[in-house]
Amino acid sequence: MPEQALKIVGHVPYSGAVAIIFLIFAVIVFALALRAKHPIVGSVAALLLIVLGVVPFAVNHAVQSRGVYHIQVLLVRPDGSPVYYAQLKSSHGGDLKICEGGWRLDVPPQTRPADGKVSFSATVKDEFLKGASTLTLANDYYPTVTIPLVAETSAKIRGVVVDEKMVAVSGATVSVAGYPEATITDGKGNFILPAHAGNGQMVEVHAEKGGVMTHLNAPAGKVVGVILASD
Repeated sequence: MPEQALKIVGHVPYSGAVAIIFLIFAVIVFALALRAKHPIVGSVAALLLIVLGVVPFAVNHAVQSRGVYHIQVLLVRPDGSPVYYAQLKSSHGGDLKICEGGWRLDVPPQTRPADGKVSFSATVKDEFLKGASTLTLANDYYPTVTIPLVAETSAKIRGVVVDEKMVAVSGATVSVAGYPEATITDGKGNFILPAHAGNGQMVEVHAEKGGVMTHLNAPAGKVVGVILASD
């Protein structure tokens, strides 16, 4: 709880200007109270205003003097929902700790990168999602970096097309369902083309030659065998 309060107060922007404004208001309130012949009330109100103005400035100063960055990392799916379980890495190499709503990375001043930049990469293998983001450390010692996750599409599908006698079929057209790219098998029946999916994600492979067509569900990133045979 104290750490959360410190984080909230430490996020107050322009704390020095805020402190000056509150001090000015304190002087005005005290002067009005004296005019109204209520010095005690004016003193209490002015004191409260001074405290409200000075506390954020003092906290910010203390946090900056300590120099430790407390970075909160959030992961978001393409539909906007948060992710709480993933493989997360940082260029800083520190210990990423699971916290409420995401992860936290503490960066002491002695390990702060010279350019102030810390990069993060995340993968959610079960959902075939990935993402990356870079944060530049500046005056905010409690920054938040949000990593938007996108579908992994870098895998390829490769394999060989054979007939019912297990003889390689050259000149067969091979494609992945839902995508326009197609390739032609070589003299040994081999093919390779983009899977538009992540490694291990199931895709539907189509193979066709001479009016004979077959379909096969196969994991992207693996070598598969497609049997082209008439029913």
